[in-house]
Amino acid sequence: MGLNLSDGPGQAPLRKTNVFLAASIPNPSRWPGYFDAREITDAVVAAARAVLTAGGTLVTGAHPTISPLLLYVAAELPKDVDGPRVVVYQSALFGNSMPAETRRFETEGVGRLCLTDAAPGDRPEYPHWHESLRIMRDRMFAETHPRAGIFIGGMQDISVECALLRALRPEPVIYALARPGGEAAKLMEYTPPSLQRTLTEDDVYPSVFRKVVSDLARREDADQPGSP
Repeated sequence: MGLNLSDGPGQAPLRKTNVFLAASIPNPSRWPGYFDAREITDAVVAAARAVLTAGGTLVTGAHPTISPLLLYVAAELPKDVDGPRVVVYQSALFGNSMPAETRRFETEGVGRLCLTDAAPGDRPEYPHWHESLRIMRDRMFAETHPRAGIFIGGMQDISVECALLRALRPEPVIYALARPGGEAAKLMEYTPPSLQRTLTEDDVYPSVFRKVVSDLARREDADQPGSP
């Protein structure tokens, strides 16, 4: 049985909706393609703010360049009476190098930190962590069952996570942002056709993610019993 992460009050359009966020700023030594770090940062902040203010729950794997951004957004919003709205998964493999911002999700009451087992023989250095990350991702998706995934920037692991979400969740909605570059730009084929131009060309990210939230809320309404 999955974690009950999204039972919040009110009539927010994404109430009871878990949204997976996969994002990172690529490492130039391992990513030869185009990316814009500033645009990735702006997009992550806008995506998090749009989902959280709409009542949704963000599910994500801990990342040193992304966790501080999510903490910043979550901390600026009123705390939910039913608990945190950001759920961060972290492999125990990285426990000794976990950024302080990741731990602050729980200490400040704005997030929940879920630690997963490290694989025997793995080390917290590239490329010796793949099995531990697989364990983390399998548990993350099995426990939270995200309805949708937002993909921003990133490297090869972005495609791995997209494939896992599509395999484990019937008909997930994929929103891959192409404009800032990174691996996410390669996932445009999975994005709803009505939003492909927006996610490829628009750079006003608060507006972009208002459209994403509106699209997802419409799909959630259509899935409710008794909907026409």
